[in-house]
Amino acid sequence: MGINLGKGTYLIANPDGMDQNFTKTVVLICDHHNDRGTFGLIVNRELDITVSEALPEHPNTADPAKKVFFGGPVETSKLFCLHAEHKKKAHSCEKVCNGVYLVSNQGCMDDLMANHNANVPFRLYMGCASWAPGQLEDELKMKFWTVGDANANIVFYQKPEILWWYILRFVSAYDPESPTGLSHPTLN
Repeated sequence: MGINLGKGTYLIANPDGMDQNFTKTVVLICDHHNDRGTFGLIVNRELDITVSEALPEHPNTADPAKKVFFGGPVETSKLFCLHAEHKKKAHSCEKVCNGVYLVSNQGCMDDLMANHNANVPFRLYMGCASWAPGQLEDELKMKFWTVGDANANIVFYQKPEILWWYILRFVSAYDPESPTGLSHPTLN
């Protein structure tokens, strides 16, 4: 197929034929293996839960009113964290793409929350997205997703509620503001 689904790519949900869990979403692929499947986080859906509510054991976290994001419909009782600074190799945070690290253990999460610099972006996610081996490739063949290279600007976009629309306008012919859905008259 020739499409890179590796760590650090994003998926833009195409407007037609998607599972309701992924309508108008942008998913960051955090891990992909042909034999184990794919793991990712939806980066543009805020929940009505604050970081201080999700992590009551860390009451002094910078910006405790910050919202937690819906990471996906799988493992919804589990918290995941992406941040923009790799502090200690001992915590083995995993680089996902330029300027984005996945917290991979409790020690890293505790250190990040206790010593967080307000100028360094981080986001918490409840749940994740995952696909069995070959499942995502099948969804790509059905044109459920548009794929691109992720970066910190996408992951930590200041207005997550418009991220899907913003990226989709630049990577495809689809225009959500057009009555026909297509951005160019010759494509109608």
